[in-house]
Amino acid sequence: MLTIRAFCLVVLTSLVYGCATHLPQHALPPSFVLPAQDDAPLTRYLDNRLVAPEVWSAFNPLYEGKDALAARLYLIDQARSGIDLQTYIYAGDTTGQLISAHLLQAADRGVRVRILVDDIGSGLSDVKVTSLDWHPNIEVRLFNPLKLRTFRLLSKVGEFGRINHRMHNKLLVADGVAMITGGRNIGDEYFALSPMDFQDIDIIGLGPIARDAGGSFDLFWNHDLSQPVSKILRRSDDKALAKLRSELTSVRRQAARGPLMEAVAESNFIRALQEDRLAWYQGPAEWLFDPPAKADTHSELTGEPFLTRSLARHTAALEHELLVMSAYFIPGEQGNNAFQRLRERGVSVSILTNSLASTDVLAVHSGYARYRKPLLESGVELWELRPLAAQHERVNTFVGDSLASLHAKKLIFDRQSVFIGSLNLDPRSVNLNTEAGVLVEHTALADYMHSLFERWTDEDYAWRLSLNERGELQWLAEGEVWTREPDASRTRRLITWLVGWLPIESQL
Repeated sequence: MLTIRAFCLVVLTSLVYGCATHLPQHALPPSFVLPAQDDAPLTRYLDNRLVAPEVWSAFNPLYEGKDALAARLYLIDQARSGIDLQTYIYAGDTTGQLISAHLLQAADRGVRVRILVDDIGSGLSDVKVTSLDWHPNIEVRLFNPLKLRTFRLLSKVGEFGRINHRMHNKLLVADGVAMITGGRNIGDEYFALSPMDFQDIDIIGLGPIARDAGGSFDLFWNHDLSQPVSKILRRSDDKALAKLRSELTSVRRQAARGPLMEAVAESNFIRALQEDRLAWYQGPAEWLFDPPAKADTHSELTGEPFLTRSLARHTAALEHELLVMSAYFIPGEQGNNAFQRLRERGVSVSILTNSLASTDVLAVHSGYARYRKPLLESGVELWELRPLAAQHERVNTFVGDSLASLHAKKLIFDRQSVFIGSLNLDPRSVNLNTEAGVLVEHTALADYMHSLFERWTDEDYAWRLSLNERGELQWLAEGEVWTREPDASRTRRLITWLVGWLPIESQL
């Protein structure tokens, strides 16, 4: 006989399944990126630097966490018309609160702020989300949100078919003339503020690329999957906003007295910007993205790999070399065959991904592991990041010793062009989630990214994989040879092996 608790669980699950395939529709007027003011700081800065403002954009890569955080805060503080923020993860930690504090200050001075967060990835409480949204100049929307706010786990189970498609994009657009994209979410681990130090790459862009990126933001913002929090959550009030403002002000003051903001103020990006010596790579660029309909289970475009197909065309045109940096790497049979065809044409292929010791998702490693031998046999060069990657060089500014984990997503084509964005080379990024990034045609930028790839694949940073005379995997670094996953515990190896038996590769 069912207990009352079990009966309620069955009823709730039935209700979720009954309405799982549809989100409430709200007739809202469309909203678009606001045009920049002619006398705005970012506009003036742009006008003084772009060589061909109608066709070329300017770019600067953001490698170190403090540079990436400094660049975001700078764009937010300089904005005068509008700020558009799109992210998969928005944590409620120090970084999340600091960015929220600057966004709130921007709204106070009259800047319109639009925040689009994936509901699964959001780490902000519903109370803080609605409090921000209560500000007259701030609107928050959740992408593909769960129906049940209190029973989130139950909603995830009941609505799995719909909510399995997520918005993995990362984008910040300021005044429609400047943007930042790349692999970083909003959270301490992406900016060297936690014991887990995600090695990542972002890029800041000025000019036409910001307009194009803003156009994709508008498509997502105005899509039915982007639900206003004012329509799906309990409304906030002035008291809640005042409380949040007080909390964020306290966080900002505390950060100002500590090493965080000192490091941001002294970051290479800010110092070079202030001294007018920031190197800008100028040239043609293309904003590549999956449309929001890819994540819409009611659309005929569901699961269509738009972004991956665009990159595949560039890959097919390769003549000499492809460099791949992907935090999560599961090529699948199709990808494995594509890499083999490149090798048959004489194209050099080098790939850096996480090792079992450095990955934060064991299931992904189990999906990747089975492709290592075929890739090596075809002549692909393969590296895996070490968790103590160049520890003596990679000093964590804020928390002392930290463990490295690769989070970057980057492709370099023939040292002529570079793609930087949110796309991992795995089934989830290709088929399930929406992704975005920028393809820049610039040999000097490609050379810089190549040097960074060489640095990250140095034996002090990564293990190089090869096959011994018996055709067995081995890991090489600093004169040592490992014949099983190095620096990985027995528990990690066992879990990965067990997960490898599950038929879940399409979900990874």
